[in-house]
Amino acid sequence: MAETEFKDKIEAFEKWRSDIYRTVENLGPWLKKHHMETEQSEQSEQKIKRTLEALASDRLSIAFVAEFSRGKTELINSIFFADYGKRLLPSSAGRTTMCPTELFFDDNKKSYVRLLPIETRFRDTPLNAYKQDERYWVNIPLELDSPEQMESAFSEIVQTKKVSVEEAGRLGLYTDELHPHQQSPEGRVEIPKWRHALISYPHPLLKNGLTILDTPGLNALGSEPELTLNLLPQAQAVLFVLSADTGVTRTDLEMWQHHIKGFQASRQRGLVVVLNKIDTLWDELNDNHDIKEEIDNQCQTTSKILGIRSDAIFPVSAQKGLLAKIRKDDALLQRSALLKLEDYLARNILGEKQRIIIDTVTSDISLMIDQARGIIGARLANAKKQMDELEGLGGKSKEVIIHMMDTSRAEQAQYMKNVDEFQSSKRKLAKQAAVLLNALDIERLDRMIAQAQKEMSGSWTTAGLKKVMRVLFFDIREKMQIVVDQSEETRRLIRAIYQKFQREHEFPPIQPKMFSVMKYRVDLELLHQEAEIFRKSTLTTMTEQTFLIKKFVSTIVDRARNIFIQAHSEADTWLNSTLEPLAHQVRDHKLMMEKRLSSLKKIHQSESMLQSRVNELQEQYTLSARQLTTLRNMHQTLSSSRPLTEEERPKPALVLNKKKVSSG
Repeated sequence: MAETEFKDKIEAFEKWRSDIYRTVENLGPWLKKHHMETEQSEQSEQKIKRTLEALASDRLSIAFVAEFSRGKTELINSIFFADYGKRLLPSSAGRTTMCPTELFFDDNKKSYVRLLPIETRFRDTPLNAYKQDERYWVNIPLELDSPEQMESAFSEIVQTKKVSVEEAGRLGLYTDELHPHQQSPEGRVEIPKWRHALISYPHPLLKNGLTILDTPGLNALGSEPELTLNLLPQAQAVLFVLSADTGVTRTDLEMWQHHIKGFQASRQRGLVVVLNKIDTLWDELNDNHDIKEEIDNQCQTTSKILGIRSDAIFPVSAQKGLLAKIRKDDALLQRSALLKLEDYLARNILGEKQRIIIDTVTSDISLMIDQARGIIGARLANAKKQMDELEGLGGKSKEVIIHMMDTSRAEQAQYMKNVDEFQSSKRKLAKQAAVLLNALDIERLDRMIAQAQKEMSGSWTTAGLKKVMRVLFFDIREKMQIVVDQSEETRRLIRAIYQKFQREHEFPPIQPKMFSVMKYRVDLELLHQEAEIFRKSTLTTMTEQTFLIKKFVSTIVDRARNIFIQAHSEADTWLNSTLEPLAHQVRDHKLMMEKRLSSLKKIHQSESMLQSRVNELQEQYTLSARQLTTLRNMHQTLSSSRPLTEEERPKPALVLNKKKVSSG
């Protein structure tokens, strides 16, 4: 696959997402135009607004992770930026990425390099909070017509500075045990100058929504846990880069075990191992068969050490691939094996991104369309039923019509009693909703966290501090189990309310939206695994306690808190709108019964009104049928574009048995 074809794949993906956006954008005005507003219409508008905002800001994210000198930045240059005819990012010998770097396109501002000083680590403020405030960043505008200025600006991401051992320790960037190679007689050590870099650049792939995360080596990953807890899990692909000339080193394995392998969720999102620098194995004294055999052996060895399937390992030469693209050398490009990796990224990662958008971003909107189809379907059925009934009255006596009027009044009276029961059911649901939301109460969780933080600060030993961390997560998981139990009780009540009206009044079945707490429970369990890795790691044991507590609370605990906040928000929205489709059906049915009785009265007074009412119902029927067709087309747009098939997409998976994390 040529680079242009890879670019075409991303452009096609963006076109697909634009179609999704336009469909969602048109839904709100369409519902208003056709009188589909309900008492909860404001919430529906908010759902549409949130979905549009999510689609507009959503990005395809690919993260590159490696120890120093594995050719990671060169790989980024070769895959994405070869058409510039030079290295866009600094990747020459001795110039390695020193701070996490995000490359994207910000269409609200001119191109820039934005740098966050390393000293911000002295504060407890999370990285995401800093991203919302430009005041803390050093901003360097990019002069796109000046290669020299851009090269100078990009070179900032490799800059370091020397500080005292004490300052490096307070920043969490130095301990004697972890950095013996940095000890110096002067008592000064080298640290990154910047904590994080944001680069907005008008590259076509970046303009189409691609975000690239370039991470530094193990020390930065270990000391900046927001990378592993927030940025890496959000990526659709994580490329772990090794070097063929060294194989899997001790530091490579440590990075894999503590920062990459633990993400069980990424098994579905493209965890890829890239064995770079295979050109170091191109020995001119060996024939191609021997070279291929040696590369295959390297892949098999890597597979066994990491516990990952061999078909998830891609041997490449990023440097030769970049050179081949610049020189238009197809033979060298094929030999670099870079195209196989690009093919995987285009097929697997874009397909998985489609799945994520369909399953999550558009789920509320698809449900809204399904519910609207159910409501219009009920109108269609009612119009047909009344037409058949009225057409059967031709030539019937007034006594028959009077009897039908009496029957209609009796049915209407009984129905109004059931409407009163519906109001009673709403009150019962409100009580159950209060119990569920109480289980998700953030203030209670905050008190639990504050008490644990107090106990951690008062702990005299690292062992005691680790015990408090374990107990805190045990309590948080217990709290989530209560949420699971109460959400299931609420779901049962809602299903019973819907089934009663569908059974007693033959309402067309509508599936109410159901709140699923499972995704939040899974997120919490994954976070618990990360918390255990953090708690038991050598780095934790050697880190100064005050800084350790700050890191644990500002990343892991805050992430747990955000899980509860998001669950509370979704549950609250769900509880306020879950009976909305049924309430619409109840009102529609009431109006239908009133119109039916009114029609019978008019026909009883004058038979000439019969055909007029039949014609009116026919118009309603035709209009409803057209509305159903429009909704079907909207639904088709949201759901028909599926990811690539399983046969087309290789799915890497860990082959080692998952070990249960002990509670010790």
